[in-house]
Amino acid sequence: MILQKIGILTFWNVPNYGAFMQAYALQKVLGELLPEDDVRQIAYLNPRHYNAYYGMVDTNYRYFLINPRFYRNLFYRLRDQRKIEQLKSFFRYFDQIPHTRPFSAGELSQENFDAVVLGSDIVWDYKQGFFGNDRFLFGNDFQADKVISYAASFGTVKAEDMAPAYVVDGLERMRAISVRDENSAQLVKKYTGKDALVVLDPTLLMDADDDKFVKPDMEDYIVVYGSSFMPELIQGAREYADKHNLKLVCLDSLDDTFDWCDVNISQEGLTPFAWCGYFKHARAIFTCTYHGLLFGLIFQKRLIFSPTQFILDKASSLIDYLDLRDVLVDMKGFAEKADWNWDYTQIQPKFEVMKEKSLAYLKESLKVDG
Repeated sequence: MILQKIGILTFWNVPNYGAFMQAYALQKVLGELLPEDDVRQIAYLNPRHYNAYYGMVDTNYRYFLINPRFYRNLFYRLRDQRKIEQLKSFFRYFDQIPHTRPFSAGELSQENFDAVVLGSDIVWDYKQGFFGNDRFLFGNDFQADKVISYAASFGTVKAEDMAPAYVVDGLERMRAISVRDENSAQLVKKYTGKDALVVLDPTLLMDADDDKFVKPDMEDYIVVYGSSFMPELIQGAREYADKHNLKLVCLDSLDDTFDWCDVNISQEGLTPFAWCGYFKHARAIFTCTYHGLLFGLIFQKRLIFSPTQFILDKASSLIDYLDLRDVLVDMKGFAEKADWNWDYTQIQPKFEVMKEKSLAYLKESLKVDG
């Protein structure tokens, strides 16, 4: 007997393996906590957000200041029908996550749910115009008995930014609020006076030994994941790999092809679980991305982090909680980062504390026994 109909709203059909895995992870966690309930990803993405990947769109160049390579990539991609069709190949992976039928905004506003879970990802970054100022992302317009958030983030929104009315209204009506970083918690407090709980990104609740992860047909390599690396770290990566007889394997993030890597693997040449497999079996992870950082931590790897401010806005809370700022942010050399004492027996207990708190939040806010 189905007790509750629960929908999860995050960035659906976004062609990014990290985004896929956070949706997969939260779906799996809630499915295990609520085995008798109907828990599904809501198959809805704001049309403007959808068209930013799969259709012609007027790219707003002011966003280049946030992540220039990403938005420049979108502009060129959307002039190339072949690339759009390649990106649509991502659609077949989403069948591996239980989901609703596809909804338009009008249809979604008429659908009944017992509960809706918002997040994770930067679903609350209302400054990103191509998210379409979507009211649903803040829980507005749902026919639901309760709306909660899990590990939602405001991304690039700062304390001095004034929130639109629909943002404040949605936050004030939520039954329970959790976020994945301190900046987002402070913004919730500023806008509503409510306390938001900082929880783990759902990927960090995932079983690192998931049997879906595919082992690659190579060994002795360093994963390179991202698009913006500091030159001194690039040089250090090449020298370190040569010294230790390791390959540098680039996993495409934004059509990345690096001549300083030994192997370049395109997105369409992977699946989400093969992507995870490369992280799981790597000797080290060289990344400038949020999800690259997370999957390095999930699989307990040596991490060489080349952060931009855009990524630090999302990752600083976790880095500080794990007491890893010295190595991940302040330390400059590749070899120093790679050969730092990556003692996960010191790091893992901190994850366990946060994992317990995160699961307790979900159980309480969705009223799970046990």
